[in-house]
Amino acid sequence: MIGMSAIRLDDASIDDLVRGYALSDGSYACLYCGASFEDGRVFQIEGGLAVARRAAEDHVARAHDGPFAALTGSGAAGLPEAQERVLRLQYEGRTDAQIAADLGGKAVSTVRNHRLVLRRRESEARAYLALARLLEHRREARAGLIAYPAGLTVADERTRVTPDEAAAIESKYLRTGRDGAFSLASWPRKQKEKLVLLLRISSLFEPGRLYSEREVNAVLMPVWSDYVELRRYLIEYGFLTRKPDGSEYRLGS
Repeated sequence: MIGMSAIRLDDASIDDLVRGYALSDGSYACLYCGASFEDGRVFQIEGGLAVARRAAEDHVARAHDGPFAALTGSGAAGLPEAQERVLRLQYEGRTDAQIAADLGGKAVSTVRNHRLVLRRRESEARAYLALARLLEHRREARAGLIAYPAGLTVADERTRVTPDEAAAIESKYLRTGRDGAFSLASWPRKQKEKLVLLLRISSLFEPGRLYSEREVNAVLMPVWSDYVELRRYLIEYGFLTRKPDGSEYRLGS
């Protein structure tokens, strides 16, 4: 059975928006209608059965015509109608001449001007996101919160954790040996607790070093029996980055 979860677009990361769903409290939740798919369960989709993440992808594609259509339809980008239409036609693979015709016989130069404006908006958006991230880091430092890496894919209340809170979470879920090595006693469902533990686990990797998948697994195996799940979470939340072919992993971005 599909559950329901409320996630605001404002709380979603860019990666979440690209996918059309977000991982929240152990479930993959659609950003546009709240339908959620509990991680670890299997769901019926057209053509067979699927794990939660695949079921969420299928839901966004079928219920909302994919993340691009859902996002442009939401108005969240704040684009003027003409620019949004050009963007949609570009996404469909139309040429400038075809777009000009679809816009009611506009000149091709008009379409090119729209494209230039859209590229400038993209550049400005990247700069603003960088400024917003720097501002958030400054606020966290002033509030005495723990610092997460710049590449973290979430940036909301789930990341606002004091050192005392982090210590309490680690004490609850980690077992530490005399040699200082640690392992997980259990894995939490709350995302805030997961992030604290993933931050601690990410400290096992050396900055700047490239790892093979086998080397990543070797680091994670002593921490938790389901090291594949840990690896997936580290990548999904931005603690580790991975080449598309899975040949290299590294800490952060």
